[in-house]
Amino acid sequence: MHSLAKISIITPSYNQGKYIEQTIQSVLNQNYPNLEYIIIDGGSTDNTIDIIKKYEQHITYWVSEPDKGQTDAINKGFAKCTGDIFNWINSDDYYEPGALLTLGNLFNDNPEMNVVCGKEWGFNDANPQERVLHPGSVIRENVFETIQTGIINQPCTFFRKHSIDDFFPLDNSLRYVMDRQLWWRYLLQYGQLNIMQVNDVFTNFRLHPQSKTVSDPHLVDNEFDCLKISLMEALDAPELLKQQPEKTGASLSASWQINIQPRDFILAAFATFYAERNYVKDEMEITAQLMQHVKKWKGFRLTKKEWKLWTLSNVVPGKVLMQLKKIKHSISLY
Repeated sequence: MHSLAKISIITPSYNQGKYIEQTIQSVLNQNYPNLEYIIIDGGSTDNTIDIIKKYEQHITYWVSEPDKGQTDAINKGFAKCTGDIFNWINSDDYYEPGALLTLGNLFNDNPEMNVVCGKEWGFNDANPQERVLHPGSVIRENVFETIQTGIINQPCTFFRKHSIDDFFPLDNSLRYVMDRQLWWRYLLQYGQLNIMQVNDVFTNFRLHPQSKTVSDPHLVDNEFDCLKISLMEALDAPELLKQQPEKTGASLSASWQINIQPRDFILAAFATFYAERNYVKDEMEITAQLMQHVKKWKGFRLTKKEWKLWTLSNVVPGKVLMQLKKIKHSISLY
């Protein structure tokens, strides 16, 4: 019998004394035989440190000191990790019983897999009994569409550490979408062939008034748009496409290593997405311009959906215009 893979878990923390004990217990009570548990606290001023000290004999490493935020804490923790499997869990979420044992067996039984994506329960702290099952990370038909409209559900998505070593440290300027940056870097490097999706529920994701996704949703969206533009710039996207995300403020400077081919298919996926948005808003001229690029980048490989958009935005308006000219001409004859 092979020994179970070593799993490294990081908990970034700051003033979450109300919830962190449940998080710590959910990790330690897994009784996983090959666990490395690291807590990086940003200098909490509530009762967080007292709670950590209650369990410190079972914690591999912990520190409490000022940092630059959650991403910095994750980077500091990752530098301490020595495990085979990696993820982080925030100090207001917690694991389902037996989650790590299931993961250890899945990775052992599937050595070719770099990523295992499970599911999670989501709930609001005001009504914890009303849980909603989230489908986990969303993988589209191809990697290009996954980059554009797919989702990483970070708490229940676990990586082989060696496959993401080169993607760290994450960009400290990111406060909200550092998980999406990690996901995109992985997809741009490896594609999506070595990703396993399972029906097992691994985590419980808590929403409460202090959650960043609750308190700052517009900032989350803005930072995600900055990330999109950064990738578009790395792909030399035309100005019209880079103007589509509705970001405000400074641009993001991020490095991208893009190995998946053809690179232009990524831009085609972005362009189709924004063309559809503009079509819904009846912005036919912008839709047509964006779809011209899709035709250029993907040639005759357009999907049915993309071909429909191409037709609606280019052929149909032309026919309508011709009909209007005929009507105008016939009226002028009288």
